[in-house]
Amino acid sequence: MQVHQFQVSYVAEQDRILVRMNSTAGDEQSLWLTRRLMLNLFPHLDKAVHELSLSTASAVGHDGAADHAVRAYQQEETLSQSDFETPYQEVSPDDAAGPLLVTTAHYQLRNEQEMSLRFDEKFKGQTEARSIEINMVSETALALLHVLRLGLQASGWGIGGASATEAPVLRAPEPQEDDAGEWDAFTHAERPKYLN
Repeated sequence: MQVHQFQVSYVAEQDRILVRMNSTAGDEQSLWLTRRLMLNLFPHLDKAVHELSLSTASAVGHDGAADHAVRAYQQEETLSQSDFETPYQEVSPDDAAGPLLVTTAHYQLRNEQEMSLRFDEKFKGQTEARSIEINMVSETALALLHVLRLGLQASGWGIGGASATEAPVLRAPEPQEDDAGEWDAFTHAERPKYLN
């Protein structure tokens, strides 16, 4: 399946994430993602997506910036250009059996800019597994990761915080006023240590 649009929503009554996808050919597939599955899948998916190269970006930092910082900037730029405003186009689902309850997921990096994801529904005693395979370019994979992260935040499961590849942001401490009403830069400074 070549994905055109995603819709990710947390369904509190089911305590699951519903992912709906439609293709340019007018097909629709949907998945149920459980907390157990996402605990294992999301960190690996996050890492794999961040290993992909964006087709429209060059990975060169002319100012000496680290590769991961350049990549994070490029990914942020790509997300800012993605269309998250167009409403999801309702299509009649391909499978009358309803959304796939994903029991296993597999991903594969096909090359520097493409990956495939396969979702399987296989239960004990079931003779034949249902599965969906989707192929994505890096920009689409990054958009999927973004909407999955939003769905995970809505779930309250404690999964999908800051990206494993993002560098921590260091902020200077906020100036605090003392009794005199002025901020003294040396108030919070650490004393020097001398080796004699």
